[in-house]
Amino acid sequence: MKPELLNQLQQIATGSVYSGKQNYQDISKIRESKLKDKLKKIESEIKEMYPKDKDKFFRTWVQATKDFPMPTEEFKEFYWKKYLELNPEKTEKAKKDLLNKTLMELSSFETTTQKEHFLRDKVSRMPNWLINEVKDDLQNYSTKNSDTNLNKAKQVYKDNLARRLNNLSDRELDPDVSEEAHIDDLLKLEKMNLMDVSEAFNGRFGVVGKEGNFIPAFDLSDRTQVFPEDPFGNPNTDEQLMIDDLAPDFIRGFVKNSLTNQREKINLDNKASEGVASMMLESGSLTPDKWNEAFSMFSNPDYTQLMKKGLRGELEAGRITNSEDMVKNIYMVLSQYKDLLGDTQNGPNAWATNNPRTAKSFTGSTSSRTNRTSTYFTRRWSINGSTKSMDWSNWLWFKLVCSWCSGF
Repeated sequence: MKPELLNQLQQIATGSVYSGKQNYQDISKIRESKLKDKLKKIESEIKEMYPKDKDKFFRTWVQATKDFPMPTEEFKEFYWKKYLELNPEKTEKAKKDLLNKTLMELSSFETTTQKEHFLRDKVSRMPNWLINEVKDDLQNYSTKNSDTNLNKAKQVYKDNLARRLNNLSDRELDPDVSEEAHIDDLLKLEKMNLMDVSEAFNGRFGVVGKEGNFIPAFDLSDRTQVFPEDPFGNPNTDEQLMIDDLAPDFIRGFVKNSLTNQREKINLDNKASEGVASMMLESGSLTPDKWNEAFSMFSNPDYTQLMKKGLRGELEAGRITNSEDMVKNIYMVLSQYKDLLGDTQNGPNAWATNNPRTAKSFTGSTSSRTNRTSTYFTRRWSINGSTKSMDWSNWLWFKLVCSWCSGF
């Protein structure tokens, strides 16, 4: 059935005209007109009660009409105009009294939140001139409350972020990767609302993708890589701004602390390894051809000192029993590890100057001591049936031999 025909049938059945839609503006006008009539009726009735007492009349009228609805701006202004007309005080005095009454009620509330709510409730019923008097106060309370609420929200976010980072504290970060790289990883996860489901693999943070594979944070481009049907999405603009403002310092502190702990652990492990390597050399656990295994455990090796420890280990293990064994070992060590030692210019003279106590174990000039020592070792030094000579231009050779000759 056509709508026009249906409307006609309804009009016939009800005796009314049906337009098919409600005109809410007309309804508000009708309501406003009825309220005005009611207001006039109340005024007339109270005048009959107090025909000569204006004060009692006005107080009674205010009490009877104070909860009147204000359906339109026009009716609100009509009401307050009537308020000033019926008030026994002059207009300016009546306005001042109403303002003071409002401010007194406002002062009864303790917090800015309560004050803001009070004014917001009242504003919808206030005349425009009174709104102009209190609007600055309302704006101030609103700003303070917004700041307070924002600070509360920030504190809640900080506490939440700290708790979530703490849940990741047992994950190990790659100490060879820079702090900034780790910070960028976590910040990206937080901005994508993925930190709660993040994991660390091979020292880098990331998430398990929808296919079950691990995706490092630096390879993430969209949340759908993790959640094909994403019910949450990325944080909204305000949350993103809060993350940019608050998260970097928290994440930086977390990463710095984590890397410091791991690097300290590595340093302790390295020191322990150096101690073990030093003990292996001094105990003779390693033969000279395997000393490099011990050298590699030192972060900043002093090869001369380490070789001395190795020679002491050879003595300790009983593989060196006399001077000839020592010279043979020194020759073999310096031949095998010469690239680690290098050459030092003016070796004998420089060493004698820096080590006067050891130098005094020889008599005569430096050159004569060198010649005698060289001749002594050359005369008694035989390896595989052939005599070996030492190149004294390499200062470290001289230093090691003199260390042995002076009692080590």
